Amino acid sequence: MDLLILITYFSICWVIFRIFNISINTWSITTVVLGALIILGTMLSIVSYFHPASVTARSYFITTPIIPNVKGTVVEVNVQANKDLKKGDILFKIDPVPFQAKVDQLKSELSFAKKRLAQSRKLVKVSAGSKYDVEKYEKDVATTRSKLVDAKFDLESTIVRAPTDGFVTHLRLRPGMMATTLPFAPLMTFIHTKKTNYFGGFTQQPMQNIKVGNDAEIFFPGIPGRVFKAKVVNIMDAIAEGQLSPSATMISVNPRIQEGLVPVEIEITDDISGFYLPMGSAATIAIYSEDFHHISIVRKILIRMMSWKNYVRLH
Repeated sequence: MDLLILITYFSICWVIFRIFNISINTWSITTVVLGALIILGTMLSIVSYFHPASVTARSYFITTPIIPNVKGTVVEVNVQANKDLKKGDILFKIDPVPFQAKVDQLKSELSFAKKRLAQSRKLVKVSAGSKYDVEKYEKDVATTRSKLVDAKFDLESTIVRAPTDGFVTHLRLRPGMMATTLPFAPLMTFIHTKKTNYFGGFTQQPMQNIKVGNDAEIFFPGIPGRVFKAKVVNIMDAIAEGQLSPSATMISVNPRIQEGLVPVEIEITDDISGFYLPMGSAATIAIYSEDFHHISIVRKILIRMMSWKNYVRLH
């Protein structure tokens, strides 16, 4: 873009020199060069401040590590990698035999406890038993019923289902593997397809000009020559570089630490459903503020030139 501006500027200067027959000397050449530096520097400064761009943009998505509620041997894997799933679809099954046995055992114990409770109540009515026995068996019935609820939950948990609409990627689970309830050992990663978020990291200098609702544009290296319209929908109120966690270490301000980029979320308003765009794709985002709106054409031209460059791959 800067080269295009310089070519246009020097072309205009050449025309002026020819029309007005201005002599070419040290002073005229110096004036032209200084004018180029001033014009180019001023224009690019205005564009960067009021219509900033981010080359550190990316599409983000939410994932859920699938960790079963019970431990056991996997007997069935009911999904295929990267195949769409609906909420409630079966992901895999764990051997239910020990859990079914526990349910059957507790059902038998509950039935026996209920029978003894009924007998003790009859004996109390005819003054042949004690209220203590009734209270004891009432407690046994309640305790066994509670254990049965937990056992049924464990039995149902042997069938692991999709939490929402989405898909499983990088599937490596196979029948015969041991499923554990450890949080740091998920069996698969479930990707939610409800919404893909697009964020760009912007320096802090132009942030006073970026507002929710501003027009924006985005392009992807995988879709060369195409620029898509968008809107700013959210500006993050916190920067990761300033995060503090409980620690005995005191805060030390390091002057060599560079300023953090402010995440800005956009929403694409154009239809991109016809393009293959993997989740997590890199992108470049430009945001157009309301000030110096007529200068935004410079940023728009620059964005499109950067998008056209994606047709050429140098490695």
